[in-house]
Amino acid sequence: MYSEKDKKKILGQAKNSIINDDNILFIDDIISEIQISKPTFYSWFPKGSKEYNEIFDLIIRNRIKVKKYIRLKLRVSGKASELLALYRMICEEDERRAINQNYTEVSGKIENKIEIGFVGSDFAPTNDESEVDL
Repeated sequence: MYSEKDKKKILGQAKNSIINDDNILFIDDIISEIQISKPTFYSWFPKGSKEYNEIFDLIIRNRIKVKKYIRLKLRVSGKASELLALYRMICEEDERRAINQNYTEVSGKIENKIEIGFVGSDFAPTNDESEVDL
């Protein structure tokens, strides 16, 4: 059985791992890094707990670093498709509409109530499929 001291030690290991490895971008990444099971992790550090939030905040920082790196690479690449991808990430909504080839705006106004009824039929349902002619 783990003690409170063990939990604090593992929490410290988790934080240090995230700080030292920018590639830890998800909770599952840190769970595999500190080598405990997912149920154990969530029982020790439930979502919303102070410890979970500390871990997740560090992961968010890593995500921001990676996003900045990707944007820099996109910006200096000179390839049209990559530049367009970067532009889509940072443009305003009206610009996005202008460059997006499959933009669809859906709107509607419903003034009347639609009633759906049943269509009558002369045929009764059957219980025996052998009676059905195909």
